[in-house]
Amino acid sequence: MSNATVIYNEHVGGPFFRMALRWKGRGFRPGQFVMVRVSGALDPLLRRPFGIYDVLGGRKGIEILYKVVGRGTGMLSELDPGDRVDVLGPLGNGFPMVRDPGSLVMVAGGIGVAPFFWLAKGMAGKGRRPVLLYGARTKEEVRLVRPFRAVGVRVRVTTEDGSVGSRGLVTDLLDRELVEGRTVYACGPLGMLMAVSEAARRRGVKCLVSLERAMACGIGVCLGCAVKTRPHPQEQKHYSMVCSDGPVFASEEIDWDSF
Repeated sequence: MSNATVIYNEHVGGPFFRMALRWKGRGFRPGQFVMVRVSGALDPLLRRPFGIYDVLGGRKGIEILYKVVGRGTGMLSELDPGDRVDVLGPLGNGFPMVRDPGSLVMVAGGIGVAPFFWLAKGMAGKGRRPVLLYGARTKEEVRLVRPFRAVGVRVRVTTEDGSVGSRGLVTDLLDRELVEGRTVYACGPLGMLMAVSEAARRRGVKCLVSLERAMACGIGVCLGCAVKTRPHPQEQKHYSMVCSDGPVFASEEIDWDSF
């Protein structure tokens, strides 16, 4: 746990903000997260988890992308440069890098795009381009994928209202991308993750998912983010902590029927 200083806190449209923090964390991996609380605040008392969106040059700090949904994130949105927050992390397991960027299919819904930018940026200029399949409710959310295009990611978009890209769900874009040799990384709403996992299973494509769960501690102590996972042969049932065992899991590890 340590203090971090807000460098900037930019409104990127709708309820979405991108915040840069000057912070001396280390050992970052794409897909990990941090637990953040406004310094000195007692309400809300608990920290909130945020995926690491980007790592600043020289690893002098990080960026987080967040959506204002309640009191805690509302307080974050009001912070100015120079304000302080308490940060715990980096936490959890991340996404492994792939040898061939062109083999990677990233699937995201809404704010679930946050864990993928640093990963995508790290593959820029290293051969074939990865693809991002992004599902949004409205065109306002599509603003979140502009930085991906800027670093060379091939982006395909679907919106529920048809205002940008094709109309429908992000899973409607999957079929043509699920070919032999591909790897799928997914983050977003539970229903989307279940559908992506099943589609990848049917086509025999490797799939890793980043689960989003409410967390209190971030280190596996409070047991508040437990999910049922596939048991080993000698066990009747098994539970894993999203914060410490995840948030990234191989999709076949998750007992999707338990949700």
